Amino acid sequence: MIEKIKLLSKKYYPKIKELRHQIHMHPELEFEEENTAKLICECLDEAKIPYKKGIAKTGVLAMIEGKKSSNAKCVLLRADMDALPVEEETNLDFASKIKGKMHACGHDGHSAALVGAALILNELKDEFEGCVKIMFQPAEEGSGGAKPMIDEGILENPKVDAVFGCHLWGALLKGTAQIVSGEMMAGVDVFDLEFIGKGGHGAHPHTTIDPVLMSARFINGVQSIISRRLAPTEAGVITIGCVQAGTTFNVIPQNAILKGTVRYLNEQSQKLLQTNIQKMAEAVCLEFGGSFKLDYKREYPPLINDKNAASIARKAFAKVLKEEAIITEAKPDMGAEDFAFLTRERMGAYVFVGISKDLDNPVLHHNPKFCFDDEELEILMQGESLMALEFLSS
Repeated sequence: MIEKIKLLSKKYYPKIKELRHQIHMHPELEFEEENTAKLICECLDEAKIPYKKGIAKTGVLAMIEGKKSSNAKCVLLRADMDALPVEEETNLDFASKIKGKMHACGHDGHSAALVGAALILNELKDEFEGCVKIMFQPAEEGSGGAKPMIDEGILENPKVDAVFGCHLWGALLKGTAQIVSGEMMAGVDVFDLEFIGKGGHGAHPHTTIDPVLMSARFINGVQSIISRRLAPTEAGVITIGCVQAGTTFNVIPQNAILKGTVRYLNEQSQKLLQTNIQKMAEAVCLEFGGSFKLDYKREYPPLINDKNAASIARKAFAKVLKEEAIITEAKPDMGAEDFAFLTRERMGAYVFVGISKDLDNPVLHHNPKFCFDDEELEILMQGESLMALEFLSS
């Protein structure tokens, strides 16, 4: 089967390469992916692969049905379609034509390669039992398109038994894939915290309640939650990425606003971090006499690879690459990925596929110069096809 898949990937490679270039040249931000979805649907139409579009605004779900049997399974493969608000600086022949927008995380490759996997599996549908759902989702980079697609029923009718996804990964060498069991990526929360004081003249601080000083105390103190509240064996991150206060040098403002993110690997850590952020804000206000408003939101849960699903993914990619190219032990990445909503509902695994030629100068995600070789598309096409077939035959 691997030889058939490799031959088919070579057959479709020129088409998929051109699709990747078209998607890359016309990047679209979260929930705006109308043209990207149109390009994908045109390929599916040409191959006569049935699909439903307009799921969670721009999402597409295709289905390839193999041979019928009483114990047939259903597997889902997923790719993300959205770009980022980044000005491209790659000088590629197919660089973004849209000012201030760029595929700086590989989603153009994910989408194009999954179309390739669909074309391969469609040609092989008489050789496997069960069905494959092909999921093209919007808005991975922030708002999260996976959950609304799940809410619209993509895991049912027929019921999905397992989910698999891939991410081109700049922290890994070309020709390798990282597939771990258990904790893969962090969960993430976000918060807006407003400290409310009493404004006044900078020369008379004793007559004010300074929200800038309150913010500084909070920013310094909040890291003690990680160092002194969270167990040393647990991973956690609290980052304050935005501070807004004041309008000029000699006025103590009325309020100050902080925006931050919280990352963790399990629900126990999440509860501890959220509770102590609230307590830290309360303590700062008690000290200075001000007040606060905290808007705390859960975003993505931790991404946990199922042991059996990870084993299937390793088996598949070992056939595409080689056994020694599969990395099975690695520390979790504290980035977040809304594929976690899928693995929370079904057994599944997420795969990092290496794209860097030199780890001393790795490919940086969300960077204006982010780029990967078109040849990586064949690895994704083959690996995704094989993961589906390995699961259906397991």
